[in-house]
Amino acid sequence: MSQQQTEKTEEKRHCAYCLKAISGDEVKKCAGCMRRAYCGRDCQVGDWGNKGQSHKTWCKDKLCEEDIDWEVRETQGKGLGVFAKRMLPKHTKIMVDRGYRTIKETPLDFINSLMPHGGTLQAKWDLNSFFTPEGGDNLGIRLARVNHDCRNNATNKYVTELNSFVLIAIKDIAAGEEITIQYYFYNDFSTIKQVRDIRESIIKPKWDVVCDSTCVCKDAAVVDRIEKAHQLDASIPTMSLRTEADVRKALQAVDNLIAMGEDLSSGIMALSRTYYDGFQLSITNQKTFPLHTKYIEKYLEAVEIVDSKHSNTYAEALRYKTFPESHRNHFSK
Repeated sequence: MSQQQTEKTEEKRHCAYCLKAISGDEVKKCAGCMRRAYCGRDCQVGDWGNKGQSHKTWCKDKLCEEDIDWEVRETQGKGLGVFAKRMLPKHTKIMVDRGYRTIKETPLDFINSLMPHGGTLQAKWDLNSFFTPEGGDNLGIRLARVNHDCRNNATNKYVTELNSFVLIAIKDIAAGEEITIQYYFYNDFSTIKQVRDIRESIIKPKWDVVCDSTCVCKDAAVVDRIEKAHQLDASIPTMSLRTEADVRKALQAVDNLIAMGEDLSSGIMALSRTYYDGFQLSITNQKTFPLHTKYIEKYLEAVEIVDSKHSNTYAEALRYKTFPESHRNHFSK
């Protein structure tokens, strides 16, 4: 037997649908992307549609896959964690995970595998689900393995119409490095101070996350910069747009906020909103209209990264890029 045949026989994967560990001839690959693995035909069919990860939607995107690009393994003091198996460049889509909306619709084997061990189904749901204003509570079985870190190297978003969590790298992640997210953002400048101040009272009882005085989220200088960014963010919608000079002043505030967001490592999600602000401000005046291009291009890029090109948000952003005059703020309205 050749070395190549031996390696194929010894390949170890996890079924993308039932998560069962498989190896050798048990590994059946998607004929489209040749990356996603299954234990059999039934699981592949289930995963292709909305019973699973809706791989039909994502197949051509060649997303990262478990056991090739990332793996689940033990991490000190945290139980299981997700680790990069290769260098994952900034803005890589690490995984797309189906969002289960209720305990009842979540496969029992999946939810039973989660922490707390020995806990009730409700306790497991409460610990591992994420709440979003758009989609309510949702549970991603794979995403539940991703641990919290205030110095996170990844972030996630639940895309309601796709019923999917999208996990993306917000910086380059080295091979062997643990992939982490923030369960509750300390550096989200779009939220008011009162919301940021209750963060600790949420992450400690729910996830047992305790940040000591050396944590970046406790750095007084960082906290002050976040508040200044929030104040600037809140002021932009209130600025006068009556003259060209007014619009240019508002756009300068947008540019300043983009720089502040990059400095605070707020990530592409927060920046996408600011790019959109730049677009919808610049198109209000005929003389500033040419400036809209840089903002809408950055916004479209950000939406493709975060929401994906399959989302309604991407379709809308693409329409605004192609037909900016269709936006309600266009100077011709």
